[in-house]
Parts: sequence; C-alpha cells; structure tokens
Amino acid sequence: MNRLGAVPLALLWALPLLLSLTLLVPTAMDGAAWALALAHPQLWPALALSLATGGLSTLIALAISLLLLGGLSRSRAWNRLQGVAAAGLAIPHLAFAIGFAFLVMPSGLIARLLIGGDAPPQWVSVQDPWGVALTLALALKEVPFLLTAGFAVLARGDAAARIKAEAQAAASLGHAPGSAFLRVVLPPLLRELRWPLVIVFVYGATVVDMALVLGPTQPPTLAVVIWHALNNADAGLNAMGLAMTLLLTAALALLLAGVALTLRLGRQAMHRLLTAGPSPLQAPRRLAMLTGLVTVVVLAFALFILVLLSLAPRWPYPALLPAAVDLSAWASVSPAPLWLSLLLSLAVAAVAVASAVLWFETQAPGRDRWVIALALVALALPQLASAGGQYRLFLPLGLTGTLFGLFLAHLTPVAAYVLIVLAGPYRAFDGRYLAAARALTASKLSAWKRVKLPLLKAPLLTAAAIGFAVSIAQFVPAQLIAAGRFSTLPMEAVTLASGGNRQLTAAFALALAVPPLLAFLGAALLGRPRWH
Repeated sequence: MNRLGAVPLALLWALPLLLSLTLLVPTAMDGAAWALALAHPQLWPALALSLATGGLSTLIALAISLLLLGGLSRSRAWNRLQGVAAAGLAIPHLAFAIGFAFLVMPSGLIARLLIGGDAPPQWVSVQDPWGVALTLALALKEVPFLLTAGFAVLARGDAAARIKAEAQAAASLGHAPGSAFLRVVLPPLLRELRWPLVIVFVYGATVVDMALVLGPTQPPTLAVVIWHALNNADAGLNAMGLAMTLLLTAALALLLAGVALTLRLGRQAMHRLLTAGPSPLQAPRRLAMLTGLVTVVVLAFALFILVLLSLAPRWPYPALLPAAVDLSAWASVSPAPLWLSLLLSLAVAAVAVASAVLWFETQAPGRDRWVIALALVALALPQLASAGGQYRLFLPLGLTGTLFGLFLAHLTPVAAYVLIVLAGPYRAFDGRYLAAARALTASKLSAWKRVKLPLLKAPLLTAAAIGFAVSIAQFVPAQLIAAGRFSTLPMEAVTLASGGNRQLTAAFALALAVPPLLAFLGAALLGRPRWH
C-alpha cells in the first residue's frame, strides 16, 4: 500500500481538524474566560433552550421517520418516499428556515389560509420564547436525513437479507406486519441509526443560522450567545465564547451519556417487550401516509413561498397571492457571493471526493476505522467548537480572510460526510472485476477507469452532491474564517433575514436552495446505469 495516498486527506483535513481541536485546550484552563461565562446572565436559560430544542427536534424527527419507515414499507409509496427524502436532503437548513418563517409568521401563508381578517393575528410564531418554531423546523428538516440513513441500512446487503429473513420468520409465528417491524426491524435499525441521531441532536442543539432566523431572542439559544461572543472585537469575550462552547459540548456529552446509560439499564425490559408472543399489531399505513404528506407539503410550501416572495414587491395581508410581480429582487442579488459559493463548493466537493478515493485506493481497509472515527468526531462535535479552534489556528498562520482558509474551513465537514458516504460502497466493491480486467492485459489505471469507476459512478456522484450541498450551506466556519473579506450566500441570507426586505431575503434563500437541488438531480440522472 502506498502511504503517500493518505497525504492529501491528512494535510488538508485531518491535521487542521486535530490541531484546531487541540487549540481549544488552553481555553479549558482560562479562569478569566470561565468566570465571564459562568457570570453571564443568559447562560443557564440559554443552555436549557439549546438542549430542549435539540432534544425535542431529534425525538420528533425520529418518531416521524420510524412511522414512515414502518408504515410505508412494502407499499407502492416506498420508492416515492426515497425520492422525496433525497429531495428534502438537498434543501439547505437555512433556506428551509427562511421559507418556514414566512409560512408560520403572523402574516404568513397559514394565517392567510386559516385565519384571514383585516389584520394578522397577534400570535408569536417566529422567534417565540419557547423555541417551538425552531424545534418544529429542525425536526421537519432532519426527517429526510434520518430517512436516507434508514434506507441505507435496510438496503445494505447483509442487513437487508437478515432483516427480511427474520421478518418472514416472525410472520410465520403469527406476528402482524406492525408487530414484526417493532420486534424485528426496529432494534437493529436503531442500533445503526445511533450516530446519525447523535449528529442530528448535536446539530439541533448548536445550530446558529436557523436559530438566528427562527429561535428565541430573550434569551436566545446558547449557540447564538456563543456566536455573538466569538464575533466580538473584544478578546476577552472571544475567550468567553470558547469557554461556553466547551460547556455546551460537555452538557451534550453528559446528556448523551445519560441516554446511553438509561437504554442500557432498560435493556431487559425492552427484551421482554420485543420477545413477547404474536401480536395483531398492523402497520400504521394511513397515519404514515398522512404524516408523510404533511411533511412533504411543509417542505414544498417553504420553497414555494420563497419563489412567490422573491417575485413580490408587495404582498399585503390577507391576500393569498402577491399584488404584483417583478424581478427587482433578483436584479439586486449580488453576483460575488453567488459565484464564490458555487465555485468554492464545487472545488471543496471535488477535492473531498478525490482525497477519499485516493485514500480508499491506497490504504488498507483496516485503517478506515481511524478516518471514519475522526469523521464522526468532526460531525458529532458542535461546529462552534471546531470553527472556534480553526479560527485560533488560522489567525497566526495568516489564513483568516483568505480563500485558502475559507476552503479549509468548508472542507472540514464536507470531507467527513464524503468519507462516511463512500466507505461502504467503495470497500464493498468486488475486486474480481478488476482482476478479470488485469487478466485481459488492462493496466491498473485503465482497469480502474473502465471497470471500477463506472460501477461506482452512482455512489461517487452522490457523495459529490452531498459534499456540494454541505459546503454551500456552511455559515459558522465561513463567517469566522472569512473575517469580513469574503461573503457567501449563507452570510448574505442570514444578514437579510434580520432586516425588513422580504423579497430580497427570499431571493437569496432561493439562490442558496436551488444549486444543491440541481446537484442531487444531476447525481440521480447521471448515476443511472448505462448498458452498452
């Protein structure tokens, strides 16, 4: 094996990530920073809000996903559900948050459809003090991610065959489809979903851009408090923000450890439930269809409202359609953030996929556990922690405010996702195809290009689309590392969302949402097998 194949991934991704996390250690010893953090009047209520919104949104997203997986399996809607999940996965969180805000705000479409009247209702539906809007938006947006992870588990060769055989055995013992799913499919499915659930929970509890658009303000979530501290010109407040980041990380770890301990203690009770006798429990197909329809409608209407608002200079309440239509907002969309986001995301996705392929081609499979473990750490840690460490690392190196620094900041989460997505398909490739090509006198490179690459085309394109979508949506690391010298679409969208120009905000949100959708569509079309 060629050790040089690990160099790009190590230098561009692993080393900067590890060094940035190491630079957080001095903050743990900074007594002044901890004193400021613990004395902050919003610390504890903000922490409670973060844990509540992250935890509840994860539970709701999991419940919806399991209902859809259990209720629609072996139905005609199964394949459609996979397509809808892929489309929902492509929508950036920030774009959905802005569309969701326009949907549920007092003058939004729901109020126009259900309430009417001469004036908007006096309800608090966006930036409410309990974080309900943020929780619901996070839950609905994470359903496609958990569904995609669930589909991957149920379609994987070994797991799929085992689960199918066990479900057939349960049916032969008198278990109805709902009972078979609960007792046979659900336990291994939940085991495989533990890391996706951790990622969803940590993201929901530490998200900044969605919290700035939808979250409460007095107090805000702790992620927003940290964000304002990290962006302050005062070095003491920067250190306080990093201390709060470590506190939030510790709180998340303790909560996850508590959940793991509770599940371990309840293992015997769960075993008795799962091994109970035959049950006539049916699959909740109608409820699953209704829940899936509501989820799809909300996701679709969030984008539809963005389209209408981006074309509407005036949309007075309670009209269901804009009073006029023009393209003035689109003419005002700055081309610089758009082109920077597109080109940067394309470059980051290409380098991430190429580095991952080079790793899998040159390194022994036994070494994968180290890079996959690091990728899971990169995604399971709060982004505020890795981004804060990156800022401290890049500042003395002169990388803040540079395109290369921005590139490295985007590469951190993108490479992690690409490695996780590609590891299974790449290592499952049957090497006998290459052996046959080599036996027919093909060179190693020619065999890879003409045999292996076409057979792995679909997962490679999917990984590239995911990398592109993750990169173009980056806000926290991009804002910190750009240092005000560069502006990307998420930065512009967050800034506009706090202003009063709804038309321009919607235009930027759509400009953020459309490229990932096109990337996933292109991956789906180009990834189809071609037989000659």
